[in-house]
Amino acid sequence: TVPIGCGDKMWLLTALLLWVPVDGQVDSQTDSTKAVITLDPPWVNVFNGESVTLQCKGPGQPGDDSTQWFHNGSLIQTLTSTYSLTAASVNDSGEYRCQTALSMRSDPVQLEVHTGWLLLQVSSRVFTEGEPLVLRCHGWKNRPVYNVVFFKDERGLKFSSCSCELSTLKTNVSHNGIYRCSGTGKQKHMYTSAGVSITVKDLFPPPVLTATLSSLLEGNPVNLSCEIKLPPQMPGLQLYFSFYMGNKILKGRNTSSKYQILTAKREDSGSYWCEVATEDGNIVKRSPEMELQVFGPQPPIHAWFHGFVSVAVGVTFLVNTVLCVKIQKDLQRKRKWDL
Repeated sequence: TVPIGCGDKMWLLTALLLWVPVDGQVDSQTDSTKAVITLDPPWVNVFNGESVTLQCKGPGQPGDDSTQWFHNGSLIQTLTSTYSLTAASVNDSGEYRCQTALSMRSDPVQLEVHTGWLLLQVSSRVFTEGEPLVLRCHGWKNRPVYNVVFFKDERGLKFSSCSCELSTLKTNVSHNGIYRCSGTGKQKHMYTSAGVSITVKDLFPPPVLTATLSSLLEGNPVNLSCEIKLPPQMPGLQLYFSFYMGNKILKGRNTSSKYQILTAKREDSGSYWCEVATEDGNIVKRSPEMELQVFGPQPPIHAWFHGFVSVAVGVTFLVNTVLCVKIQKDLQRKRKWDL
């Protein structure tokens, strides 16, 4: 065994310190170095025989473009940052992930390869509030589609004699649902696509209004706070806060999540709530109502005590006086009888 000298020990200790992760740093680095897959064309569902190219974006070694691609969990091979399906088949359907030389493995992208005549194409099946949504009613082999109708949960949304796209610039949770389209070909045959499920996730949850006290006395200050928990991936999102009592606006759109009643009065009692909105006002969330009760000044405890004692003494004195008078009268009667 070769002995380890002092210098070697210091080098080994330094190496171990550099290798051991600091709490909280691994997750943030993992998030920032995760690879991302994009599609060209941007649809996650295509027809059998159509071409689609997957692009993997992530950090790598200088001059090293090698990328690992995974299909349904199995390693395809080590390739460049692009993976092309020149004529997609049904067997190419499934989950795709990628990983570059210095990245973590990407989130999955689910690709579906369909047969049929009409297909409702989407760029994703899961969106976050505020993201755009584009639906495309696509004919097999790019054949023209006429009299197109888009449906959401079997309810007609839009009719177009020739346009085959339906766009929503900024989504919200009301866009959740099952979408499909119908149309006719040159031979006037009516076709209907399979349904596609669209899910829109909350950008942030509804806020919660809190107060220093829910029951308080007149004259005291009240501090209200409109609290919200942002997802970790968007800590810098700019939000605007508003405060209300019933239908009355206490504080309009402002970047501060705090509101103070300097001196509470009885008329400040009521239902309070707050509202949080994005900078463009497209996404607005309201808190549950909170009841606030302001009480008038209460008399000191010693005043109640002195009042009670005074009443008790008065009653005792009255009872004693009545008893004394009765006893004297009884004694006088007895003396008369004795005489």
